[in-house]
Amino acid sequence: MRPFTIWHLMQQSFAVQQQELVSLILEQIDPDRIYLLGASLLRRRGESIFCSTAPTSGHSSDYFFLILVSKLGDKPVYQLQDEIEQHCNTMMPVTTIVLETKTFQEWLSEGRFFAAKVYHAAVCLYDGGNIHLMAPIADESKKEAEHKIIKTAYSNGLNKTEKFLASAEILRVSKQNNMAAFMLHQAAEQALHTILRIGTGFNNNTHNVERLIRYASMVSYQLPDIFPNKTEKDKRIFNLLKRAYSDTRYTNDYSITAAELLLLEDKVRKMQEILVEVEKSKFKHYK
Repeated sequence: MRPFTIWHLMQQSFAVQQQELVSLILEQIDPDRIYLLGASLLRRRGESIFCSTAPTSGHSSDYFFLILVSKLGDKPVYQLQDEIEQHCNTMMPVTTIVLETKTFQEWLSEGRFFAAKVYHAAVCLYDGGNIHLMAPIADESKKEAEHKIIKTAYSNGLNKTEKFLASAEILRVSKQNNMAAFMLHQAAEQALHTILRIGTGFNNNTHNVERLIRYASMVSYQLPDIFPNKTEKDKRIFNLLKRAYSDTRYTNDYSITAAELLLLEDKVRKMQEILVEVEKSKFKHYK
């Protein structure tokens, strides 16, 4: 099994970190299984006039997990995911997808790309021993049906992204800055949802662009770099995008300048460009 290159490069250090992270997850929830979907690797090389040769060092910086549970309980999924992530973040940043086991089993029986990919390629970090998953059966008719759904999702998502961007530009020119920001949030949300949908086969209905960027970064490594969050200006621009969904409509303390709108619009257009790139590279999975 070769899930992804980073896992093989850092497998020894991963083993220790993953054992600790699984323990932290088990403190929060009783899962049926925990799968590793991905990870990020940060590389560093330092040289100076006193040390002209130095090897490049690397360490894992965050993980992506799929957590299967028998029942979700009374908490909304987003709250459960947030609580698990916050608990794990005391050690290392993680991003989670919490899914009911029966839903995942249904997806496997239907041959859905997301479930089949997890079954065949993901590393199982924890198995509670109380479920048995049947291998997905290759069915060309189901595969073709899913391909059509994904193709439609791309067309609709790209169209909506373009329309929201066009509306944002009109509102910006009309000096309706707050509503322009709202439209940029909608454009970003559509682009990210669509990248996630066509790249993984997984659909998520959250309006949280920060979570969507994390999810979609499993498909495109370029997405996290759009909002690097290294400077105060970076942080403010990203915060303006995150707040635009609700604060532009329901509070009176949201304010964004024309210059900030232009910068934010440029970043959202980069998401749109990535969406088009993903469509070109990822549809081969469904053919």
